[in-house]
Amino acid sequence: MSESTYQATSVIDQVLEAVIGLMNATTPFATVTRGALPTGPGLVCEIGPSSPEAVHMDKNTVIPLDVTLNGKHSNLMILSDAMNAIHSSLTRATSYPAATNWQILDIENNNLPAKIGREENNDWLMASALSVKFYWRGD
Repeated sequence: MSESTYQATSVIDQVLEAVIGLMNATTPFATVTRGALPTGPGLVCEIGPSSPEAVHMDKNTVIPLDVTLNGKHSNLMILSDAMNAIHSSLTRATSYPAATNWQILDIENNNLPAKIGREENNDWLMASALSVKFYWRGD
């Protein structure tokens, strides 16, 4: 099965894919993907260290899933605008995706987009983090 036809089966990956879909709905300069930053301009989102906030006897769980958003572009304003638009859109939304056994409850800023450096080819690098609070229904 190729990567482009892969369907996430774990709840964590489904939630991350939903968040990436929300990010891409802001129509940034490049499609947000998973993995390492490309050699040229790009945006990537990955899971950061997270742990359950609450686990109940029925195994229903509330999890703040921390995700990173990293970007690279030769024009710092284009990069900054795209990443700030993603943060603004996701944290100010009033409804979020849900599935049969999970529901995103809220998305908050952990770290707003910040410039972290410049590569030898003059591409700017920025990094940020979001906390995606979601409900995972017990089975």
